[in-house]
Amino acid sequence: MSDPKPVFNRYYSMKTRQQLLIALLIAIGGGLAAFAIVTSPPQTEQQEDIVTPPSVQVIKVKPQRLRMDVRSRGRVMAQTEIDLVTGVSGNIIKISPEFVSGGFFKKGDLLISIDPAEYDLRVAQAQARVMEAQYQLTREEAEAEQARDEWQHLGQGKPNSLNLRIPQLKEKKAKLAAEREELKNARLLRQRTDIRAPFNGRVRNKEVGMGQYLSSGAVLGRIYSSDLAEVRLPLSTHELAFIDFSDSLPRTGSKKGAPVRLTANYQGQQQTWLGHIVRSEGVVEQDTGMVVLVAQIPDPFSLDTKKSDSSDTESFATSLPVGLYVEASIEGRWFDDLIILPAGALRSNNRVVIVDQKQQLRFRTVEVLSREREQVIIKTGLQAGEYVLVSGLHHPVEGIEVIPTEIVP
Repeated sequence: MSDPKPVFNRYYSMKTRQQLLIALLIAIGGGLAAFAIVTSPPQTEQQEDIVTPPSVQVIKVKPQRLRMDVRSRGRVMAQTEIDLVTGVSGNIIKISPEFVSGGFFKKGDLLISIDPAEYDLRVAQAQARVMEAQYQLTREEAEAEQARDEWQHLGQGKPNSLNLRIPQLKEKKAKLAAEREELKNARLLRQRTDIRAPFNGRVRNKEVGMGQYLSSGAVLGRIYSSDLAEVRLPLSTHELAFIDFSDSLPRTGSKKGAPVRLTANYQGQQQTWLGHIVRSEGVVEQDTGMVVLVAQIPDPFSLDTKKSDSSDTESFATSLPVGLYVEASIEGRWFDDLIILPAGALRSNNRVVIVDQKQQLRFRTVEVLSREREQVIIKTGLQAGEYVLVSGLHHPVEGIEVIPTEIVP
């Protein structure tokens, strides 16, 4: 039997040589392919990136002449408001029909009467004492004259003051003067039983009723003047520069301050009243840093207008009630070469962004005269004809190119 081992060895050797040949061919093919790739790389079509500048909205700088009106708000007050107080005691015997809440009255009108019987008696008693003192003085003058004549007739040297009754005469004169003052005071108290209006005004509230007993100093009610109304208007110290106003206005009233237009929604529609600034309260408030100007409105209840136009009931002006909150527009000074920009055009640190002739962005620092909710007013820093970036870029960068589109405000 033949040995199979040589046959197996020959088969194994042949198979190994085939595998080595295949591996060699693969290696040679791979090397040739790599060489071809290195020496002749594949050509790819290169595409150049094109960046389009962003579109932005700009506004053209146009200097203007503007009047810088100042806005504020306040509450209407009466120029004068007081408690009406009685100076005597007694029972109320009369109350004027106008002495009710909201009632109007004129200066000198009788508002309340207090029973004068006690004070009439005081006047009569004071008059009697005056007459008695006058009689005593006349009698003393006669006695003094008689004493002087007797002394001269006796001729006993120079008389002293007692001999001539001079001290007694002075006493009677002083007593008469005191009694006359008592009479004057009694008449004054009698006069105070009729409580009259100290000015033209209106009743805010009434505190008493018919027949009520009052002590001296009792409050009858609260009244206020109807001739003038006032409004306190707080302003910042910066806004004072816009108003043609001097803190030393003459008290004679010959020169009025800046005109003021007051507006409020009253009686279902927007109403307007006119007044003037008359004074400043003269201090900067510690809490707010504001200065308070006072505007004055004449004839707030249109009483004089109603008199002059009594034939035409439709021409009555609307009254300005005390306590109403009003918006105020104070007429300001005129300024030249001011520039109005939308509020969004102003960046931090008082800077704006302009678009130069190359359509590139440039930052510019400006001087702001006034800031409002929807606009800012620039005093210096911009030239006529320049373009200011308004919108289109939230974070503008110095020097980048843009495509501007002008908008007309």
